[in-house]
Amino acid sequence: MPLTSAHEAMGDLAPAHNARLLSNDPARYSALVRNISAYGIYLVDADGLILSWNRGAASITNYAEREVLGQPYSLLFPEAALKEGQPLKNLTFARSSGHSHEEQVRRKRSGEEFIGQCTLDAIRADDGSITGFVEVLQDISEQKRREDQLYQRATRDALTGVFNRGHFTEMAVLEIDRARRFGEPLSAIMLDIDHFKKVNDTYGHHIGDQVIIALARTLTAQIRNIDFVGRLGGEEFAILLPRANKEPATEVAQRLRLLVSEQHVPIAPDQEIDFTVSIGVAALRPTTRNLQELLRNADAALYTAKREGRNRVEVWFE
Repeated sequence: MPLTSAHEAMGDLAPAHNARLLSNDPARYSALVRNISAYGIYLVDADGLILSWNRGAASITNYAEREVLGQPYSLLFPEAALKEGQPLKNLTFARSSGHSHEEQVRRKRSGEEFIGQCTLDAIRADDGSITGFVEVLQDISEQKRREDQLYQRATRDALTGVFNRGHFTEMAVLEIDRARRFGEPLSAIMLDIDHFKKVNDTYGHHIGDQVIIALARTLTAQIRNIDFVGRLGGEEFAILLPRANKEPATEVAQRLRLLVSEQHVPIAPDQEIDFTVSIGVAALRPTTRNLQELLRNADAALYTAKREGRNRVEVWFE
C-alpha cells in the first residue's frame, strides 16, 4: 500500500476510532490493517503474547509473522529496556489508563535498536474487562536523527563541538536566573590562547584549528556535568560554573591552565607544539546586573592575566 494511502487508512482504522470493532471482532480489525506498511500494528493478548502482525510491523522490525505470533511482547524490546521492566510497565499503564503514547527504544530482529513512536491501547469487553491490547508502532529514528542534526547545528560550534556563542549565552542566562532565584553561587571563566596569532602565522590555520580543538577537548573532559563550555569566537572560550563561588572556580581555572600547558599538538610526524592559556575568573555578585557584566568582569581579569605575563589565572574583584 502506498504511504499516502497508508496514512489515510490509519485515519480510518486507528484503534481509538475502532474500539467496538477491536472489542467485538479483533480478528477482523487485524485483517483490515494487515497490509498497512507505514505503521506496525499488532494485537497483544491480556497475558502479553503477540496475536497478530501486519506488514508494517514486519518491515520495521524484520521479524516475520511466523516468528512473533505467540511470542511475548517483550521480544520487541532491547536488553536495557528489559532490565528496567519496560514491557510490563507499558502493559500495566495501558491497563490502568487505557492508553499510552510515547517514544521508546525498540529492537529489530538483528538486535539493532531504533526509536519508535509507540501508541498502546487497551481493548475492553462490553463489561469493561481488559481482553488485550493493540499497539501502533512507527520507526522515527531518521526523523530524530535529522532533529538532532538541526539542534547540533543551531547550538554547537562546528569546529569543536562545544556550545556556540548564542547557545552558551542562552543557557548562561537561564543559569544566572536560577542561581538568583535559589540564592546559589555561580562563576564564569574566560580563556584565551596565548600568542595564537603567532601559531597561525607560523604553522598555518590548520594547525591553529588543531590547537583550538585540543583546548576544547581538555576543557570538556575536566568540567562537571552541570558546567558548560562555549566558544565565543576565535581562540576565546568561556565556562559557566553553576553552584561554584570564586574559590572553587579559581581552583578549576588553575587546574585547567596546568593541564592545557601539558598538551602537545602534533604538527608533523616528529614534531609537536605546546601552548598555554590566560584565564580570568569572575563570580556572580548581588550587584552583577546580568550575564554581559559577569563575562565583562571575567574578561577584564583575563586581560590582566595577559598583561601580567600570560599563562596565569587572575580573579576579578569588585
